[in-house]
Amino acid sequence: MASILTTMDEGNGGFVLRRSVGTGLVSEIGPVAKRLLDDLNALLSKPIFKLEPAAPIAHKVEEVEEEAIAKYAIKHSDADVQAIILATYQNARATKSPLEAAFDKASLDKAVIAVIKQQVRDAKEKSAKEKSAKEKSATHPTRVTPDMVTLLKTELTPPQTDDTRAKSDDRWQKNSLAWRFKEAIEAEDQMSLSEYIDSQQHLSALKYEFQKRLERTWGSLDDNIKLILVERPAIQDYLVGTAYAHEVLDINAVMNFVVNGKNGFNAVVDYAAVGTARVLISREKLKVPGIDQDASKVVQALKEPNPDKPAANIPLTRIAFNSAAKAVINPHIFHQSYATILDDFLKRNDIANDQTVRQIRPLVLKYIKSSLVPVTLTNADSVIPPMIAQARSSSLFLPEPEPTELDGLEAEKDFEIDLFDDAEPQQEVSEAAVKCAAQLFYGMVLGDELDIFNVINFFTHKYLVRGQIEIQDRRLRDDLQMYVFSGKFTDLKTGKIVDRTRPAERQMFYGQVFNYGNAPAADDMVVRNQEYQRLWKVLMLESARYLERAQISPNPQVFVSKQNVMQAVEDLQYNLSTHCVGMATVISPLIHAELDFVIRRILMRDEVKRQVAPAGGSWWRVVENLYMAMKNTRPKATILYNKAKLGNSIIRKVAEYGAAKFDNNVVFSSFISDVDAFITTQSILQEALTDDLKKSDDDHPAALGPMNGSGTPSANGSGSASGAGDARDDWDF
Repeated sequence: MASILTTMDEGNGGFVLRRSVGTGLVSEIGPVAKRLLDDLNALLSKPIFKLEPAAPIAHKVEEVEEEAIAKYAIKHSDADVQAIILATYQNARATKSPLEAAFDKASLDKAVIAVIKQQVRDAKEKSAKEKSAKEKSATHPTRVTPDMVTLLKTELTPPQTDDTRAKSDDRWQKNSLAWRFKEAIEAEDQMSLSEYIDSQQHLSALKYEFQKRLERTWGSLDDNIKLILVERPAIQDYLVGTAYAHEVLDINAVMNFVVNGKNGFNAVVDYAAVGTARVLISREKLKVPGIDQDASKVVQALKEPNPDKPAANIPLTRIAFNSAAKAVINPHIFHQSYATILDDFLKRNDIANDQTVRQIRPLVLKYIKSSLVPVTLTNADSVIPPMIAQARSSSLFLPEPEPTELDGLEAEKDFEIDLFDDAEPQQEVSEAAVKCAAQLFYGMVLGDELDIFNVINFFTHKYLVRGQIEIQDRRLRDDLQMYVFSGKFTDLKTGKIVDRTRPAERQMFYGQVFNYGNAPAADDMVVRNQEYQRLWKVLMLESARYLERAQISPNPQVFVSKQNVMQAVEDLQYNLSTHCVGMATVISPLIHAELDFVIRRILMRDEVKRQVAPAGGSWWRVVENLYMAMKNTRPKATILYNKAKLGNSIIRKVAEYGAAKFDNNVVFSSFISDVDAFITTQSILQEALTDDLKKSDDDHPAALGPMNGSGTPSANGSGSASGAGDARDDWDF
């Protein structure tokens, strides 16, 4: 459930939102990071501070008198008088004589003596008034032990795990902040850090201003900061106190110090990230040199995974942390891995090629990784033989060929359960297949919806034959000869000469992957992807709903869930992964290569542009002029190009989808922006989409034929769902 913390606004007589959080709204924090932060919050909540009477403000009368006399002497014009005044004062102080009596005996004019006495009296009265004012306005009327400023300036170092620490009582580095709080003695008559801050007028006001600023800027805060703030008030107060300890008092400066500074939230994130990474390394028995040393390269890399973006910390969420941390840790893993140790042992004992040993090798490797005693080159001869004997007699041993990936043999213990909340999707998907679908979509929209293939046929078969264009470029003539008369073209990427694709072939695979067009689908040829168009519409609808909710939400990153969009992406990803297979992956690059050839080697040639579009413009103007000459109507070239470009981008991002990636707001926002632009480009209202999706499967509206480039139905009519799929222009999203 969502947790809303409020604080009383005495000025307005009501409640002010202080912090709004909720599971499912901000991604859930990882369990280890949560435990470490909760422990830190508990440490910072310990009542360790004791108030003592403050030392009196210094007020020395002698210094005030000396300053007044010195100022008067310096201003006097007679040097002899100056010397007598200063000498008289020094003698009086040396003999501890009364100052007025000493000047009465001095060889000075009575008027000068009177002025000196008055100057001294005035200075003493002024000093007394200043002392009284300071005592009344003092921010700290009391002194606290231990000294808060010194304590909060101490570095917050990450905790060690049971495996990495040397002793049972040194979880934190000695004299670090957490260590000092742990070692401090608690008492009932003492107060916590939060209570001390609340007891001090200036600190309490600064804390309140900081809370109000967090409330106003909550939506723009980093997810890690939001996760830290959830139900951990002591950490928030610690950060306010740390800013004060560093003499940062202005609220704008405090926000910058806490949000962006290395001693603010970044220090707390580093504390949780490094501590959690140490637990991960210990749990998976990885060998990472320096992980237990706070100044090592791997720890510094965990604190700053992206040097180009200092604020880009490792996400502390349950979904994203492991993959992000391993990406940082992997380059630092000790090269002498367990597999190398095992292989070295087998070679030294001449049993590496033994068939039985080869079969049980994965099981032995599992025993090595899970061994309570870390296996090294030094103890391998004594530790590994019992493991081999155990593997030979184990009932888990099955005489199967050795798998190619050793990591796949990390079996779970008996009777453990899998909650299926891993970052990786449970279904098998092929990223390459979905990217192939993205390429095929691009070629389909440009080549057959915008009709570039028919446009180029019209240009080569009729436009040129009528003699309306003169060709002088020899290379253009060679390209046209090969493309028109030989039915071939040059793949500009590979340089190979390949055959042109045929419309029926293209339509067949458009139907297989996207259920597009009305090409007959023979039972023994391809199976049309009947689910695709609905899944695509669901993705558009859920994205539109997300955008609508985000627009009306004060903090969309907090209060608007991504789950429906992510589920729609997963469904579409799996659908395309299972349908864009076989020959579809062969023809898609050919279609794209042919488009690339006709656009770059024919339509983009200066000779063609100059004669077909004499008014000037890009190759798009050439396409428009040829299309109008062919069909006597203007195509929506720009809209269809945007459709092809945005659709390709969306499907590629679907191919690269992972829950951990969409947990990153930058990646997710980029995806939603593409979908929003795609919907806008196709001018589809959300209400019409909703109504269409609400129709039952038994309700079949009149089907329109596939749209041509002008936005009107093609002359080839409509096809049935079984023979040609829904021939409506389901692509116009």
